[in-house]
Amino acid sequence: MRVRVLVADDDRVTLRFLRSLFEREGWQVLVAEDGDHALQLAREHRPDVVVSDLVMPYRDGFDVLRAFKRDPELRSIPVILLTMKDREEDVVRGLEAGAEDYVVKPFHARELVARIRKRLRPPAPPGRSNPPERSL
Repeated sequence: MRVRVLVADDDRVTLRFLRSLFEREGWQVLVAEDGDHALQLAREHRPDVVVSDLVMPYRDGFDVLRAFKRDPELRSIPVILLTMKDREEDVVRGLEAGAEDYVVKPFHARELVARIRKRLRPPAPPGRSNPPERSL
């Protein structure tokens, strides 16, 4: 199964970079330049994970996150917030609102991919750890 990642960010340079990064991983990438479009794409395509900026037009990342967590069809999709907002209050607000992770820009590409991969793996049964990933 091919991983489907939805990226929501209003910065076109960031979108191009993330699309290229994720496509090199073999992932299908859906792109939204605002929060409304992100929700529309999520409902149509059911991504495996969402990477969303906080500062976007029409609907910010916090609104997108809340909409995901309220929607029974979308609530199980992991949302990773990727933003320049690095204040402790923003990080705590994002995590308490249900984000699976919070990554501050600028970020390390390999670290972001590793954080996404971690969210894609099914949790291990109680008392067992996930097997180590194989190197290709």
